[in-house]
Amino acid sequence: MLIFRGRNRVTSGYRLPDRPGHNGLDVVGDDSHDVLCPVSGTVKSSTMITNKNDSTWEWGNYVRVDDGEGNRLFFCHLDSRAVKVGQKVNPGDRLGVMGNTGYSFGAHTHFEVRKSDGRTTIDPAAYLGIPNAKGTYTEGKTGWVQACKSWYWYEDGAPVMASWRQIDGRWYYLGPDGRMVDDLQTIDGKEYFFFTESAGGRLHGEMAQTDETGALV
Repeated sequence: MLIFRGRNRVTSGYRLPDRPGHNGLDVVGDDSHDVLCPVSGTVKSSTMITNKNDSTWEWGNYVRVDDGEGNRLFFCHLDSRAVKVGQKVNPGDRLGVMGNTGYSFGAHTHFEVRKSDGRTTIDPAAYLGIPNAKGTYTEGKTGWVQACKSWYWYEDGAPVMASWRQIDGRWYYLGPDGRMVDDLQTIDGKEYFFFTESAGGRLHGEMAQTDETGALV
């Protein structure tokens, strides 16, 4: 599940080209500021570090939750915290309120995931089941979502990946990262052409139908 009810607006992704050193997602809750836990786990930290010799001060008010596999989930820059160390939490439980504490330039939540070693980071977008791309995502959505000039097809709130979909009578292919593919693609050993833009009744990403000579049908 996502970390806010309603619209979750990702303003900065995980190690994208514009911020290759950014190890988390910056997410704004457009409809609710309550930060929700996406998993079952145990609260391991609920604190605010003010000593600037400790780099953790940049997170401001933050909560750490460890899931059942030992992954560490961090929810940072909170305005306030609603849980205590040792508390058991479940998906949907309120962890705190989105804020602007620490090294932050606007109200949001920095969501970061690390493995049990505390150092190795994990793509938090994949953890939430959304693309690692700027955009707005909503729990339970079915339909097209545009993010970073790419299109994704969602079913019940999750992006479809590495699959064909027939939508409104037109065929599309969603790549391994969920992006709608275009141009010439080799899929399962066969070549397909998908339109690169919408024109003449053809939709961007729609699979082109051709006859045996290669002419469009």
